[in-house]
Amino acid sequence: MVYTAALPASTHLPLNQGIFKMPIKTSYWALLIAIIVMTVGCSNENGQATQPVAQTQTQTQTQTQPESQPADVTRKFDWYMEKVTPAGRTTLTRSADDRVSNESFVHWNNREYTLNSTLQLDENGLVVEQTITGISPFGAPIDENFSWKGGVASWKTVGEGGKITSSDAAFYLPTEWASVGALEAMVQAAAKNPNGEIALFPQGRARVEKMSSTEVETPEGPVAVSLWAIFGTGFTPNFAWFDDDMNLRVASSAGWIGMVPEGWSPGVLEKLDAIQLETSAKLVEAIAGDLAIPVSGDVVFANVAVADVEELQRLENHFVLVRNGKIQAVSAEPLDITGATVIDGSGKTLIPGMWDMHGHFSLSDGILNIAGGITSVRDIGGEHDSVMQMTAKIDSGQVIGPTTDRAGFMDRAGPFASGWAAESLEDALGRVDFFAENGYLQVKLYSSIEPGWVAPIAERAHGHNMRVSGHIPAYMSAEQAVRAGYDEIQHINMVFLNFLAGDREDTRKQLRFTLYGDEAGKLDLQSQEVQDFMALLKENNVVVDPTAAIFETMLIHLPGQPDPTFAPVIDHLPPSVARRLYNPEMDIVEVADAWALSNKAQSAMLKLLYDNGIQLVPGSDNIAAFTVHRELETYAEAGIPNAAVLRMATLDSANLVGAGEKTGSITVGKQADLVLVEGDPFEDISAVRRATLVMKGDTAYQPDALYQAVGVKPFLPSEGLGSAEAAAGN
Repeated sequence: MVYTAALPASTHLPLNQGIFKMPIKTSYWALLIAIIVMTVGCSNENGQATQPVAQTQTQTQTQTQPESQPADVTRKFDWYMEKVTPAGRTTLTRSADDRVSNESFVHWNNREYTLNSTLQLDENGLVVEQTITGISPFGAPIDENFSWKGGVASWKTVGEGGKITSSDAAFYLPTEWASVGALEAMVQAAAKNPNGEIALFPQGRARVEKMSSTEVETPEGPVAVSLWAIFGTGFTPNFAWFDDDMNLRVASSAGWIGMVPEGWSPGVLEKLDAIQLETSAKLVEAIAGDLAIPVSGDVVFANVAVADVEELQRLENHFVLVRNGKIQAVSAEPLDITGATVIDGSGKTLIPGMWDMHGHFSLSDGILNIAGGITSVRDIGGEHDSVMQMTAKIDSGQVIGPTTDRAGFMDRAGPFASGWAAESLEDALGRVDFFAENGYLQVKLYSSIEPGWVAPIAERAHGHNMRVSGHIPAYMSAEQAVRAGYDEIQHINMVFLNFLAGDREDTRKQLRFTLYGDEAGKLDLQSQEVQDFMALLKENNVVVDPTAAIFETMLIHLPGQPDPTFAPVIDHLPPSVARRLYNPEMDIVEVADAWALSNKAQSAMLKLLYDNGIQLVPGSDNIAAFTVHRELETYAEAGIPNAAVLRMATLDSANLVGAGEKTGSITVGKQADLVLVEGDPFEDISAVRRATLVMKGDTAYQPDALYQAVGVKPFLPSEGLGSAEAAAGN
């Protein structure tokens, strides 16, 4: 991706006209902006980021200078997962000449992220020079630089770059937000401007706004901190906490990972996370108030093709009546309903609302999910307090989002722990009880779980009528995990690693990716050991959650190319999000041919699983909705019939979580979770991308309006429902 332009400052992209008035997450992309900002985030799993400072008790002078020239100031920050588990360190130093250096090492989800950056600020706090180097969490090199000289802004990353000639300066927004110094500097510079706005290089604008203030107890004594919202750097606002001198103090991503000054208790995150979540909810609530359309009367979809996912057939020229959020009739004959709102479905297909079975859910994801036709999500490992608060707000209608079911997430305490970490088997069993008491559907285990713990954990979970799933623990094979009680395997690489690693390798580390890339293409899928494993999965009714899209990205994404998962939509995404999608997360240039073969083997494995009757469930583990769309396309490209793929994303997923009696198909009596799409997904599964109207029970949504609200350029005009009164038949 290369930009070459000559632009006056006024042509930097204008603020979005949506509810937030500017472009607003990404997995890993989302996590990485939510992580290091903090930027976010969480993801992702498919995780999947300033600076004039005042001297405080947490700052130390690194060298002695004359009183007329202030000394360099260094500040250190500690990272924590789940508010308790140490997760890394950031060191931030500002020199007397406004040069800012940033060193970060953050580890989470068995990933390690290193970053070193320097930026030179001018008298207005704008970046005139910046360099960023490091290693991404998946092992790719980070190499980014920027300069502003003589009215020319030039930059280069591993995957994109360009030049802009402009009459006015702007703030350079790096793709690597783990540069905490860059985040702080941008907020400081923007806060000095009218309305908190600032132009960005390469394009766009950001706005910062102080949302609330509070006081926290620290080793320094009480410290006043204020929550600042940062609009324009993702899909929805990012947040960070600053003191009265505009020094960055705390950053947190939905309780999952957070950063506090060295010496501060991570306990401050508990208080600040609650305030931050409530603030985020209020912003999202504004969208719900403006863009959710209550439908209390009758709605008739006329002359529409109905996707019958029960019988795997397309019913042409049908009529569907929705009344008070429920499907009342599905008819081949016209329905004459007095006062009904009639939607002409000619040339379109009505499909059941889809599921994301591998979400790492946040409030900001809800809008993208609904716009993309995802009306239900299985959260596969969010922080408990945050997930409970978010689902409550969605269920009450305060914010826009899918119906959410929860899977508890646990690991064993240690250097590679992710999520909630158990100190002992007894501790782990107690956590299973906790999940059961709080309405979780299943327990997800991670890579550091002691293999000997799996069977007793499974026994305890099954006693609560909960399922067990997860990564396959290190030094355990997938076959052993299934025999110990696994009901579901997360990620298709774990299926391959049954043969490539078995119980011999430490798959907590990058090996679970590199071994997969190097060797998957060599595995004989017709071998007896593979066939025996298929039979074992079928015999035990084991489900596979492939997240194939994120592995496709890992296996074939090369520098300078768009991430294959988002290539079809990248031109519609906010510029700051799109730029990151040109930078690979894996360093595969030297092994590209071998890894491309492994990608083909992945596709063949999907078809083999399907042919052997193994249930597949589609999930994102990355940017909401768009990743699910690509996941379904990978299944179809593997040779699975489109009708079966659509059923996986709807009825099969609903049945797996016990919701099949109320949703998942267009059946009389079920909730009206419906998506009107342009085209025929039975012929072209990509039609699921082209939603023109989404219904979730008694509420309708127009995708184009939702997309605009989060800085995404709409794909199609939406169906008109008129006013809420008209939709209600009044």
